[in-house]
Amino acid sequence: MMKLYHIGILLLFILASCGGDDEKSETVRPVFYKKVTEISAGSTRNFAGVSQAQKEVRLSFKVGGTLDKIYVRLGEAVQKGELIAALDDTDYKLNYEKAVSSQKNGEVQLTIARSNFNRIEKLYANNNVSLSEYEKVKAEFESAKSMVQTAQTQLSAAKNQLDYTKLTAPFNGTVSSILAEENEMTGAGMPVVLFATESNVEIKTAVPENIIRFIKKGQKVNITFSSIPNKVFVGQISEVGLSSQTASTFPLIISLTDESKKVLPGMSCSVQIPITSGTNLAGLIEVPFDAVAHDSEGDFVYVINSTEKAGVYRVERRDVLIGEYSPAGYEIKKGLKPDELIVTAGLSFMYDGRPVNLLESSN
Repeated sequence: MMKLYHIGILLLFILASCGGDDEKSETVRPVFYKKVTEISAGSTRNFAGVSQAQKEVRLSFKVGGTLDKIYVRLGEAVQKGELIAALDDTDYKLNYEKAVSSQKNGEVQLTIARSNFNRIEKLYANNNVSLSEYEKVKAEFESAKSMVQTAQTQLSAAKNQLDYTKLTAPFNGTVSSILAEENEMTGAGMPVVLFATESNVEIKTAVPENIIRFIKKGQKVNITFSSIPNKVFVGQISEVGLSSQTASTFPLIISLTDESKKVLPGMSCSVQIPITSGTNLAGLIEVPFDAVAHDSEGDFVYVINSTEKAGVYRVERRDVLIGEYSPAGYEIKKGLKPDELIVTAGLSFMYDGRPVNLLESSN
């Protein structure tokens, strides 16, 4: 009996020792964090954008055929009227030559008919030919004139068709895309080349519903390109979308006031839009995408709370209500207050009550 008593005491001691080790071994994980703040008037919001030509057209042939030759390369600057591409014009040349021949033959027939009519007309005036003979020759003359007019129309059409086998630049610009290949069949109206103006590059971006109401046409913005370091371009909002492109974003078009040949269509950029002073943004909180986690229970963040131990904090899982979103992150309608700290990275390693220490703020 005494032996069993000692064994029980030993087991309790072992269990207590194991529990103590688990408590001591709870890892304090370092985390990045952000202080929750309201978006204030006078602050600047960043949005992703892309440059595009103010004028960009899809060039195509007015007739169909085999694409014989493309004379330009991607990105090449082309002057107005310069040859861009050509179709195999063999059949169109034959039709043109046939129309030329018909027109010449019609002219010959008209000359003969006119001469014959002039002769018969004089004879008829002297009563030397009958009325029926006169009317017959006159009808032949009128028919010859009509045939010449028809031949001239056909010749003009055949010449146009032949000319349409050549595709030329409608204005000074740059080849932004080549949409066809040589020896391919192309139909009338099928795009062959995407052609853009050389200058007047503009920026296209989109902003969320909670921001669009604060943006005005004519507002100045700053634009930066990762491919053009150490240079800030100034732009002006020229168009403000009145309807959303998707469920939650509205388009903006920005004209560059600082023109540069370094800015080409299709370049990614960052658009810094200032929120004007006097704008009512009370209660508008936005957090980074990486600060919000999602599971079957909904959306949540990890709020960082202090503890009695210096430098050690504990995270608290807190459900939040997400509103609109922008390239900067989610708008939080409910669940957070200004000045609270939230975890901004590594949320998959977090759990309610986990001890953490702070690496640095991502503000």
